[in-house]
Amino acid sequence: MPGIVRLSKKELDELIESVEAEGGDSTEFKKLRAQFVEEEKPRQPARRREAPLTAREELTTEERLNLEAGDLFPGGFSADILAMCIEYDGKYSLKELRTMCVEAGLSPSGHKKLLAAKLIAHQWEAERKRKAEQPALLQF
Repeated sequence: MPGIVRLSKKELDELIESVEAEGGDSTEFKKLRAQFVEEEKPRQPARRREAPLTAREELTTEERLNLEAGDLFPGGFSADILAMCIEYDGKYSLKELRTMCVEAGLSPSGHKKLLAAKLIAHQWEAERKRKAEQPALLQF
C-alpha cells in the first residue's frame, strides 16, 4: 500500500522547484498542482460605516425636546419648561407618566421627558381655557 503524503500548495511548489533544479521531470507534480482549486479569499460580513461617536454631534435635551414637542408650546421650548420636564422625569416613572397621559386623553407614546412635556402643555392649555372662561373682575 502506497504511503499518503499531504502537501500544501506552497510545499508542492517548493517540491516542483527542487525537482526541476536537480534536472528531474516534474510533470506529474505540475498536474497535481493544476488540480488545486484556487481558494478565494473568504468573504467578510459587511460592516456598517457609521461615524464614530465622537464625530457624531448629539443634540442637547432642550434641542431634542424642542424638535419633538416644541409645537405644543406657543413660545417654543423654554428653560422653565425644560426644568419642569426634568422635575417630572425625576419624580415619576415611565409607567406613571403614561398612566397620567391616558387619564388626560393624551397619547402615551414617547420617552419620559416627552410625556412630561405633553402633560405640562395639556395643563397649561387647561389653565388658559379656565382663565378665559372666568369673567374679568373689575377693580375700582
